Amino acid sequence: MTKQNTRHPLDFYETAPWQVDALTDNLPELAGSICCPCVGDGSLMERLKSNRPDIGPFVTNDIDPQRKADVCGDATKPETWQLLLSKAGGIDWVVENPPFNAEYQILQQAYHTARLGVIFMARISFAEPTRERGPWLAKHPYDKRITLERYSFTGNGKSDSATTDWLVWAKVPIAKPFGMSAYGYRPKRKDGQKRWLRLNEAK
Repeated sequence: MTKQNTRHPLDFYETAPWQVDALTDNLPELAGSICCPCVGDGSLMERLKSNRPDIGPFVTNDIDPQRKADVCGDATKPETWQLLLSKAGGIDWVVENPPFNAEYQILQQAYHTARLGVIFMARISFAEPTRERGPWLAKHPYDKRITLERYSFTGNGKSDSATTDWLVWAKVPIAKPFGMSAYGYRPKRKDGQKRWLRLNEAK
C-alpha cells in the first residue's frame, strides 16, 4: 500500500500566535522594514504588527496567486527578491516561517537581501551541518536560537508535530542569551491560557 501524502498544498502551515509572541518578547532588536516572503494567510505578519506596532512597513510575497501579497513569486529565486526590493525600497529584516522543504534555499536569498538580519522558524534539526547546509552554516552562523515547545502544525495533535526554533542571523549587535528555551508560551488548555504563562508561574 502506498503511503498517502498528508502534507498541505505548497507546504503551507499557519504560524501560531504564541510562537510569534516568543519571538517578539525575546528579540527587542527587531526594528525597521519587514519582509515576509512566504506570507500565506498573514497570521505571522498580523501578530508581529499587533505585538510590535512600531515596526514596519511590511512587504510580502507568496508563491500562491490566491494569497493576498505585494508580490507573487518563488522565494527561492533572486528575481522575486528584486521585485520585493523594488516595492519596499529596502528591507531591514526578513521574518518568516517558510516551507521547511525549501527553507535553506529561501534563507540564502533572504540573508543576501536583508540589511539588518533574518529570522526564520526551522525544525530543530535545521542547524545540523548536513552536506547541503553545512558549508553555508559554517560561514554564516546564527546569532540567536529561541527554541519553542513541540507543536502540531496541523492542529490535530498528531501529524506534523515538531520542535522548532526561531533562528536569528543578525547583522547588528543583539543581546544575550544567544540560546534560550521559550517555555510557557504554548497554551496548555483549549480555553486559551494566557500569554506569558512562564512569567506568571514564576511569581
